[in-house]
Amino acid sequence: MRWNTIRLIAALLLVATLAAGRSAAMPAVAATPVGPMAQAAQTGEQQSNLPHILARADRTCVINRDGQLYCWGAYSDAPDDLGPITQLSMSGTHICAITLSGNLRCWGDNWYGQLTPPVGMGAIAQVSVGERFTCGVDRAGTLRCWGYGDVRNVPPDVGIVKHVSAGYQYHACAILHDNTLRCWGSSFLGSAITVPADLGPVTQVSAGGSHTCAITIDSALRCWGAAFSGAARVPADLGPVTQVSAGENHTCAITVAGAVRCWGRNWEGQVTVPADLGPVTQVSAGNTHTCALTTEGTARCWGNNAFRKSVIPAQLTPVSDAGVGDRFTCAVKSDGSLRCWGDAPVPPGNLGPVNQISVSSAHICAIKPDTTLRCWGNNFFGQATVPNDLGPVKQVSLSSRHTCVITNDDSARCWGDNSNGQALVPSGLGPVSQISAGDTTTCAVKVDGAVRCWGQGSAIPNDLGSVTQVATAEQFTCAIQQSGNVRCWKHVSWYTIPQVPTNLGPVRQISAVGRHVCAITIDDRLRCWGENNRGQTNVPASLGPVRHARAGWTHTCAIATDGDLRCWGLNDYGQSTVPRDPLDTSAPPIVVAIARVGSATTDAASVTFTVTFSKAVSGVDPADFTLTTTGTIRNASVTSVTGGPATYTVAVDTGSGSGAIRLDVNATGTGITDQGGRALARGFTNGQTYTIQRLNAPTLNQVHIPLVTR
Repeated sequence: MRWNTIRLIAALLLVATLAAGRSAAMPAVAATPVGPMAQAAQTGEQQSNLPHILARADRTCVINRDGQLYCWGAYSDAPDDLGPITQLSMSGTHICAITLSGNLRCWGDNWYGQLTPPVGMGAIAQVSVGERFTCGVDRAGTLRCWGYGDVRNVPPDVGIVKHVSAGYQYHACAILHDNTLRCWGSSFLGSAITVPADLGPVTQVSAGGSHTCAITIDSALRCWGAAFSGAARVPADLGPVTQVSAGENHTCAITVAGAVRCWGRNWEGQVTVPADLGPVTQVSAGNTHTCALTTEGTARCWGNNAFRKSVIPAQLTPVSDAGVGDRFTCAVKSDGSLRCWGDAPVPPGNLGPVNQISVSSAHICAIKPDTTLRCWGNNFFGQATVPNDLGPVKQVSLSSRHTCVITNDDSARCWGDNSNGQALVPSGLGPVSQISAGDTTTCAVKVDGAVRCWGQGSAIPNDLGSVTQVATAEQFTCAIQQSGNVRCWKHVSWYTIPQVPTNLGPVRQISAVGRHVCAITIDDRLRCWGENNRGQTNVPASLGPVRHARAGWTHTCAIATDGDLRCWGLNDYGQSTVPRDPLDTSAPPIVVAIARVGSATTDAASVTFTVTFSKAVSGVDPADFTLTTTGTIRNASVTSVTGGPATYTVAVDTGSGSGAIRLDVNATGTGITDQGGRALARGFTNGQTYTIQRLNAPTLNQVHIPLVTR
C-alpha cells in the first residue's frame, strides 16, 4: 500500500502543477536603477539640460522641455512609439536615445550591430554614437562599446566612468571616476587618442572627426589631434569656456559670457557665427553645419543647408489639403498658404493663397481662391503649362507626365504626355464629378456615378456599377462602389494588383499611387495595403481618425480630423517629417503606444501592458481604460495602474474563457492631463493584444494510477 500512496500523492502534485500553469507566465523584471541618475528615473524628473539641440550629418534634432524629440533634414524620422526622452546621440546612419523611463532606444542602420548593446549590460545612463559604433555607460559606471572598429576594445583598466564621447568614426574618450581622461581607438588617429600628459582633471570632453577637445577643471579648453583642418587650434584669446562641441572638422565653444566661438574648416560657413546670434545656452558642431540654443529660447543654425537642415521649421498645422510627391510633400495651411518640404519644386514667388493642390513625382498644380490654376515643376511633356483658354477649375489631378482638371462647367480637360491616349478626353464624355490621372490611364466619375477611363487601361469591369470615387495608379485603378466597398482592376494582364483586405469594410475615400493604396473607412480609420518596401503602408498606431489621405510612391500622408498632418515611409529627403516648431510644448498629450509585457499567447490569470504617452502626464487610473475582448473571455478587468510619468504599467485580470484581449484608452472623460493642464487629445485603440488560451487541468479520474498488488 505504501507505493500506491506515493503514486497517488504524485498524481495530486501533477494536477496541482498543471492547474497553476495559467499563472506561470510572469512579466519581465526591470533592472533597478542605482545612483543619482536612478533617483531621477524613479521620480520621473527630466534632466535639467533640456531643451537640447544636436547637429550631425544632414540632420538636426531638438529635445524640447517636455522631452519630445523632433528632427528635420535627411532620414529625420523617429520611432512613432518613442515617447519622451532625456538624452540623444546620433551619427549620419543611426540614432540612440534614452527614454524618460530609462530605456535605451536605437534606430537606423545596424550593419555592424551598432544598435544592439552587448548581452548582460545594465540599464544605460548615458549614450554616445559614432558613425558605425555606439558607446554606453550603465548606471553602475561600466563602459561598453559595440559596433565597428577598434573603438569597441575599451581599455580593460578604465574602471568606473562618468561620461563617454564617441568620435565621428574611429575613436572615443571617457572621463573616469577621478575626472582623468582616457581615449582609445584606431591607430590611424594616434594624435587624437593621445591625451596630453599635462592635461589634468577635466569636466567635459567632446570627440570630433580627427581631434578631441576637453574642458579642464579651471574652465580652460584644450584640443589635440589632426591639425590640417584647424579644428584643434584653440584661439589664443578664447578664455574660459562653459561648453565645447567638436564637429567633424571644426570646433565650437561657449565662453563664460555666453558667446559662441567657432574655428576650423569653414567651407560651408559652419564656422561663421551669425552676428546677431547673441548669448546661447548650448552649441552643437556637426559635419558641415552648426546649431545653438539662445538664452531667449530660440534655435539657430548656420552652415550647409542641404535638406534644409539649417532652417528651423515653423509650425505647420492645422492644414486643409496635402499632396505627396516622389521625394517631397506639400500642404495647404488653414490660411491658404502653401508649404513644401523635401526635394520639392520651388513654388512661384507670387503664388499667394491656394484652396487645393495636387502633386506628381516632380510637378505641382494649385487651385487658387479665384478658381484659376497655377502649375510649376517638371514640364518636359508640357504637363505644367496651363492652357491659356482653360478658365476656372474645381478639381485637379496629376500623373508624372500629364495633368487633368474638372472645369467649372463639369467638363474634363487634360494636357501633357499622350503617348497612351491618357490626355485625350473622349468626345461625348459629358459632365463629370471627379477625375484621377494615372501614369498611362485617366479615369473619371460621371455625374450619374458611371466610370469612364481612357488610355492604356480604358477597360473597366462590366459589373462595376456606379461609384462615388475613383483612384488611378501605376497599372491599376480602384473605385469606391455605392455600397462603400473597394473594387480594383488592372490595366494590363501581367500586372499583380494589390489585394484589397478582406476585412476592410465600407470606405468613404481612397488614394492610389505607384503600387499601394490607402482608404479611409466610414469610421474615419485609415487602412493601407500593397507595396511596403519603404514602410509606406505602415499606418502609425497613434494616428487616430483622419479626414484625408494621400498615397505617394514611397511615403504616405494623412490629415487628421483636427487638421494635424502625419506622414510616414521613405524619408531620405525629409519628405515624411512634417514641419513644426521643435521647441513648442503646447500640443496636448496623446498615447503613442500600448504594448504587451510578455508573450503574445498565454494562459495567465493576469497580464500587463505598458502605455506610453507623448509627454509626462498625470491622472491616469483604471477607469481611463476599456478592455476589448473576443472569443469566450468573460469578466476581464483592469486591476491596477502604476508607474509614470510618461510610461505606465497596467495590470489586467484576464477573467475566464479564451480569446483576445486589447487594452484601449478612452477618448473622453479620462482626466489625463500634461504638466500644463492640457487634456488628452484623443483615445487609443490600436495597441497590441494578448491571445488567452486556457489549459484545461486534468481531473483525478483522468490520471491513470496503476495499482501494485502483492
